[in-house]
Amino acid sequence: MIRAATALWIALAGAVGFSLFQLKHQVHALDEELLRLNRQIAAEHQTIHVLKAEWSYFNQPQRLEALAQRHLDLTPMKPQQLTRIAELPLRPAEDAAIASPPTPPTSLPVGAAVSSAPRPFSGAAIATPTRLPPQARPSVVRAPTSGFRPVAAQQAAPALGPR
Repeated sequence: MIRAATALWIALAGAVGFSLFQLKHQVHALDEELLRLNRQIAAEHQTIHVLKAEWSYFNQPQRLEALAQRHLDLTPMKPQQLTRIAELPLRPAEDAAIASPPTPPTSLPVGAAVSSAPRPFSGAAIATPTRLPPQARPSVVRAPTSGFRPVAAQQAAPALGPR
């Protein structure tokens, strides 16, 4: 008769052998998946290489220039196309009444003087703001975020330098 310890060791060896068999098949399946993924990565690298070559071909300046001349009706700009704001014709009176800008809200501090008389058109592209008394001016002045600097600010403070 087989002793209990011997039966236990035989069962344990069988369980270890079966688990090693399962582990071997899992490792083999993972190796095949890794090989498939490596082939897929190599194919993607080849596709990227081909796409980069096509991109450089399609973006050649000579090719783009030829396509633009063939399909677009673009001509070089002539000096006669440039003008100044002062040389533009004034808007007729009936169009000015129709397209008048909305009036700004009146939220000025107490004691601020505002002139309601219309200002004559001087041909300048920059509107001059009304000045507030020193006590009505805001304590914090925010700089423009887009890098735009008004002409008046450039002339008044040349020591600030470019932004």
